[in-house]
Amino acid sequence: MFRKKQPEVVVAGAGPVGMFLALRLAEAGIRVEMVDEAWNRGARSYALALHPGSLALLDGVGLAGEVLKAGHRIDAVAIYDRRRRRAELSFAGLAGEFPFALVLPQSTFERTLERRLARAGVRVRWNHRVARLEPGDDRVQVAIERMAKDSTGYGVATTEWVVDKELTLTPAFVVGTDGHRSAVRRELGADFDLRGEAQRFAVFEFNCDEEPWREVRVVFDEGTDSVVWPLGDGRFRASFEIGEETAGAAPRRKDRLAVQIGDSAFPLLGERELEDLMEERAPWFDAELGEIFWSVAVRFERRIAEPFGRGRVWLAGDAGHLAAPIGVHSMNVGLREAGDLAARISGVLRRGESLEILAAYGEERRREWRQLLGFDGHPTPAGAERWVAARAERLLRAVPASGADLRQLLAQVGIELA
Repeated sequence: MFRKKQPEVVVAGAGPVGMFLALRLAEAGIRVEMVDEAWNRGARSYALALHPGSLALLDGVGLAGEVLKAGHRIDAVAIYDRRRRRAELSFAGLAGEFPFALVLPQSTFERTLERRLARAGVRVRWNHRVARLEPGDDRVQVAIERMAKDSTGYGVATTEWVVDKELTLTPAFVVGTDGHRSAVRRELGADFDLRGEAQRFAVFEFNCDEEPWREVRVVFDEGTDSVVWPLGDGRFRASFEIGEETAGAAPRRKDRLAVQIGDSAFPLLGERELEDLMEERAPWFDAELGEIFWSVAVRFERRIAEPFGRGRVWLAGDAGHLAAPIGVHSMNVGLREAGDLAARISGVLRRGESLEILAAYGEERRREWRQLLGFDGHPTPAGAERWVAARAERLLRAVPASGADLRQLLAQVGIELA
């Protein structure tokens, strides 16, 4: 099943971040094995947009053209209060070949990456999970469990997942890109404590007769953040921050079902909730609402792993951080982490560089995320209009960009970011 020759790197978790990391490693000539405990790719995911910097990363592996054909271009971020437009941030002035963001559902993105991985000779080992890690000076001993469905029961058949086989690999490195319940992070013993209050969002994907915009619209209400993304082809996604009472209302209604995402069930929301929230938060959206394709009330948290790794075991993506969905930061910054980490691992394995370059990766990751989540390096209103200045922290988390692009976009409305 696995190649007879031991892999140099095991990547646990086959989301966009893990697949991009594996692709960059494979292109550097490094033997990589990729495992994921899911039976296959998820049918629905929250991340839906690629930042300008992510498009540049994809261009580096020859995928920019393919994703551009499949996505919907976003040229600006429009900032609203409930009823009127307050500010606009334009991507047009950004340096680089891609001065725009791109709406591309995560499921489509994952299929694109998986096809590219297959051409590079790497395939995802679905139904496999990391059970144990034993890091050493030169290698990491990794116990991998292969899962299988077992049908049981008499009269009424039931199916459950069981461990079919355990295998042991001894790569030079293990990277956990296995999401917020990361087994690699758990084996690493890293803290992943909740920082501040969790946010709850009602998320709807629906169609209507509105022409697709070339902008994403962010709404800052009193104490709540919301966003409406155009997906193209008359389809939109709206995410509304809601209180505990709204998030819990749906399960008490007998006609409501729940949607299963991973191991968690979340209450579904319906047409009445969408209409009410649109009227309250986005009354300027005057198109007639059509079919709701899916909807859910879900909780998002702010967390950072401490540490981001050590020695020969490292984290990237949601395994190392969690953030609210408005700016789509977790996946996009995770892609940059994947490219950076692949380059550093390649340096150790192919050029004999010190493990210290990986320790520097961990420090840099924590520093950036502490700023993005609003714990350190706060944005400074430097000439911003009063309404915008009062919402500088919220704007930081809502703009779909990071690094130098984020600083340049915020500067357009008079906000400085260190």
